[in-house]
Amino acid sequence: MPRHKHRISQQLNHRRLSIYSILAIALISTLSVFGCGKMGGGNSIHVKSATTGDKDLPVKSSYAFAVTKTFTDVTGKMTTASAHNVYAANYDLDANNFAMSMDKPLTSDDQVRVVFSLIGDEGTNDKSPPKAGTYSAKADKYMKVESVGLVARKGGADVKSWLDRSMLTGEVKVSSASADEISGDVDLTSGDTSIKGSFTAKVLKRK
Repeated sequence: MPRHKHRISQQLNHRRLSIYSILAIALISTLSVFGCGKMGGGNSIHVKSATTGDKDLPVKSSYAFAVTKTFTDVTGKMTTASAHNVYAANYDLDANNFAMSMDKPLTSDDQVRVVFSLIGDEGTNDKSPPKAGTYSAKADKYMKVESVGLVARKGGADVKSWLDRSMLTGEVKVSSASADEISGDVDLTSGDTSIKGSFTAKVLKRK
């Protein structure tokens, strides 16, 4: 009888160990998934277009620079707003000469560049720091995202796909903004073309 009890006790211990092992493996797997997601989610954009197909775009370099945008209403009154042009690419952008160098032709078919412009508040200009907040594609003039495009390479030539302004929906949420860096989330769609994900762009300054 004692041997029988001992055998049952051993079986129970084995079962407990098996359950603990399964739980430990499950916990490690869950932590790994969350860890990978946190590491990969900070600077990655998913693009979908006729040229690129449906693909993830790990952002290797991203920059922004400001220009002044001028508005004139029906009465002739002029106002200004800052326009931070944001570039994000899965290759090393040449930021030495702002747009002139970042707009250089792509060199391989796997390279993709995303561009969009964040229009600030009324009265701001190219010297104004970027502002955190939501930039809507449907805004009238200010706190608006516009000039959204994708640049890809096919058949040895650049293919530039500008998202139709009249059909553009979504927004860019800038969660953090300083004189040196902008970061946030982009979620924009126009027809069959979409740009979604996270970005962190270094703000370029003119000398």
